[in-house]
Amino acid sequence: MNDFDVVVVGAGNAACCAALAAAEEGARVLVLERAPRRESGGNSRFTAGAIRFAYEGVDDLIALMPDLTESEVSRTDFGTYTEEQFYDDMGRVTDYRTDPELASFLVSESKPTVMWMRDHGVRWIPAYGRQAFKQGEVTRFWGGLVLEAVGAGKGLMDRLFDLVARAGATIAYQSKATSLSSDDLGRVNGVVVRSPSGTECIETGAVVLACGGFEANS
Repeated sequence: MNDFDVVVVGAGNAACCAALAAAEEGARVLVLERAPRRESGGNSRFTAGAIRFAYEGVDDLIALMPDLTESEVSRTDFGTYTEEQFYDDMGRVTDYRTDPELASFLVSESKPTVMWMRDHGVRWIPAYGRQAFKQGEVTRFWGGLVLEAVGAGKGLMDRLFDLVARAGATIAYQSKATSLSSDDLGRVNGVVVRSPSGTECIETGAVVLACGGFEANS
């Protein structure tokens, strides 16, 4: 493999978005996916394609889902999910061990991020079959999760892989990052990769670790 400006470890939603953003800035980008092509996409492929973000009301959702009909809007109570609610939930579900600064950044950038994905062609629809219930004639959402990608996780990842490829990034399948390399000052300058062709160290100016949380580490 050639040298790259950015190497992204992992190939789920976060990884592909990072790769796409870097490639659009002119970086030479490599995405490392340990799975074969037919199983690629990480945990994101096996979700409903649902994404949590902060929104103030239905106008924010209409901006994200321009295909929403007047009938859907009139018979649905989408509620709100404010930045304060999102931040409180981050604390609650982590027993208040989340990093306050990182949590604040995640929350404040959540709506701009899904808007950015929309601008790149990811289509969103209401998560009626996942997070909603009928109360009389009105459909209501619960848990602050109202959005999912068209085609669920598979549709989301198929779209992102297409976008990443169009942006000029390289996706290496069946390629597992085994360790990071560093210089004498301790600065990361490469990734050691094991693939069907053998093991090699790929030099790079930056590494993005998007290879899953604790649930992805056996």
